[in-house]
Amino acid sequence: MDKIILKNMRFRSFSGVLPEEKSEGQNFVVTLTLELKEIPGCRTDKLSDTVDYGKVFSMTKDYVENASCDLIEYMAENIIILIMRAFSLVEKITCEIQKPTAPIDGDFDYMSVIIGRTRQELEAVL
Repeated sequence: MDKIILKNMRFRSFSGVLPEEKSEGQNFVVTLTLELKEIPGCRTDKLSDTVDYGKVFSMTKDYVENASCDLIEYMAENIIILIMRAFSLVEKITCEIQKPTAPIDGDFDYMSVIIGRTRQELEAVL
């Protein structure tokens, strides 16, 4: 499997369970690992034969910054579906969403979820 990784993309969103998360917003850090059987662009040197990570970044940014989800689990699955719908070369996506400023009293680096889905698992919604 070939991989394309977009690591630690930073966005601001008004998502979360608590009212202050939806009103004040918070920072989210998203890492995507896209897996492809192979990237044809390795041989052709054409952008049309790979996954344009600039577009993946823009799509993720637009979704996260405009989302109003309660759960980051839900956000992660929807990002995966969005990207798989746009790029048929992608066979599997792993999405990690971190909340470095989660409203939890304590000392921590971040809270996160990691969701991985294959195209086959999502066939019904794609």
